[in-house]
Amino acid sequence: MRRPRALLRLAASLGVALLGALHASAQTPSEALLVLAKSDLSLAIVDPVSLRVVGRVPSGPDPHEVIASADGRLAYISNYGGSDSDLNTISVVDLVAQKALPAIDLGALHSAHGLAFAGGKLYFTVETNKALGRYDPLTWKSGLGPGHWPGPYAHGLGVRELGQARHLQCQLRHH
Repeated sequence: MRRPRALLRLAASLGVALLGALHASAQTPSEALLVLAKSDLSLAIVDPVSLRVVGRVPSGPDPHEVIASADGRLAYISNYGGSDSDLNTISVVDLVAQKALPAIDLGALHSAHGLAFAGGKLYFTVETNKALGRYDPLTWKSGLGPGHWPGPYAHGLGVRELGQARHLQCQLRHH
């Protein structure tokens, strides 16, 4: 008789532990706030109604800006490092599974900063190169976007599509 009770207690305590583990990382809500914690090198996924952190994921080195994909399944984080940095990645987070995915290697493009989506592509400023970069999530290829700028660097990026021809109007915001 003692053996079944001991097994029952063990099963009950394991059930409580598993239930606690399931609630430790709640499901990402359909609308979520994405908050970079630069000192912790992490992305917090926050429920906007309760303001409760429902998940935390590593952000990669020197996280600076974050943007969600149009479908809300992925987050892209610029790994900045400052002007003239050798950082050349954009971190990717699966918001549904709440886990880091392999970072996008930008090759010779350094100091990714401002991020914007248009026409299914991710556009980003790269301060060291004084250029606009582009990443295509469908082909996993990155490279230079449409142009360079003469100023010392650009901080933010605003992109909007103009008409069906998908011409892009980029607004670079300086410090």
